Amino acid sequence: MMGNQPKKDLNYLDYSKDAVEGNSVQTTFKFQEIPKSEKALKLKEEGKLKEALRIIDVALNENPNDFKNWNVKALILDSLSEYEKAIECFDNALKLNNSDFIKKDKANTLYNFAKVTFFPEGDYEKAMNLIDYALDNLPEDEDASEYLFLKAEIYESMGMPMETRVYYLKAEGEFEKANQLSAQMEFIKNSDDVLITVSGTNFFKGLDPFENGRIFNLVKQPDNEHDSDAIAIFLADEQVGFVANSQYTLIDGVKSASEIKFIDNNQKAEVVFVFFDRYVIMRLVGD
Repeated sequence: MMGNQPKKDLNYLDYSKDAVEGNSVQTTFKFQEIPKSEKALKLKEEGKLKEALRIIDVALNENPNDFKNWNVKALILDSLSEYEKAIECFDNALKLNNSDFIKKDKANTLYNFAKVTFFPEGDYEKAMNLIDYALDNLPEDEDASEYLFLKAEIYESMGMPMETRVYYLKAEGEFEKANQLSAQMEFIKNSDDVLITVSGTNFFKGLDPFENGRIFNLVKQPDNEHDSDAIAIFLADEQVGFVANSQYTLIDGVKSASEIKFIDNNQKAEVVFVFFDRYVIMRLVGD
């Protein structure tokens, strides 16, 4: 029965049977040196981070042009939460070998850096820049959902509900809905039309009457006991809502009822779209 082969460790003996002469066997032994980068990586996985860092620094002194050495050092620094130094090492590795696996490792470190910058540090702007940088580095075929969730959470903490919704949709894989919402946001931001939104729909017929392209009449209500600037929205002879005039019902880029006092009772408005599954966006049109 053949005996067990020697167990291979960081340095180990390799042996081979060169020839058989009668009943004797000639065996050649030689040492196989495991690269220091592999030793350092193994120590990192064992949690021996300082020892791993010492060995990889020796490797870099011996061969500063080996991208593996730089990449392993970056991974060790990431485990030590020294993110800025880790990113510098990843950049050195990428100068030598612009491969996707290094980009993925770098993106992961940027994600970790963004997480601690977001919470507990609470530096939302820096965290947003870091997660954007991480997404730029993440190879296209990698799953970006965790990165997108974090970006959505940062937007949420910044009080930006529209952007929050876009990135939660992207994180959930709803890219078509996210792109549609982004396009609507761009329209509101850049439109030359006078845009309004609708409030009070729950007291009438909800969102059902507001089909894209449908025309409604705007009627001033100066005697309204709650708001002297109130403007009612009618479909034929039936009221279906009000022009929004409160900070709780307005969104950026639209005019409030108080801001369009210039309208007369012949003013009409056309539905552009329902935004965010909640806000009816309309534009003022002529007769």
